Amino acid sequence: MTFPPSFHEAFMRLALREAAQAARAGEVPAGCVIIHQPDAPDALPAGVPLIGRAHNQTELLKDPTAHAEMLAITQAASAVGDWRLTDTILYVTKEPCPMCAGAIILARIPVVVFGLADPKRGGGTVFNLFNHPGINHHPLILSGVLESDCRETLTAFFRTCRDGGMAKPGEKLKTES
Repeated sequence: MTFPPSFHEAFMRLALREAAQAARAGEVPAGCVIIHQPDAPDALPAGVPLIGRAHNQTELLKDPTAHAEMLAITQAASAVGDWRLTDTILYVTKEPCPMCAGAIILARIPVVVFGLADPKRGGGTVFNLFNHPGINHHPLILSGVLESDCRETLTAFFRTCRDGGMAKPGEKLKTES
């Protein structure tokens, strides 16, 4: 089913809010939300159930698997009572890494929307996991949604880190009040 760009942008803005929370905590600012896919292409975002929401927490949890997508997938599976997340859409600010791409494939998430490609570690663009011929599930990938906002979020975070303003988990960045 095709939704208008404004539909996807509304949920990417929620993912960007999650990314901002990660940045404030000193985490790489990636955010993710998962929704139930609406039955009608003219559905309003306000009426769509949000079943998973997370941001990176690898530093806080001291867990290399605590990526936004992994945490949101766990929440969504709990919300629906099944590990199969068919009839969902996953929104994430940065292209999923290979680990997250694998989890997306295993969870049978049919649509993945991301803002910014990851030319070094992208699970789809670099490692071709989403389209690999040996995989039995190939999600539809929509990229570039609010790409400039997603890029600015990451760029600002790493600029702050280089300038010595990196926060420790649980502390605010020096550039914020």
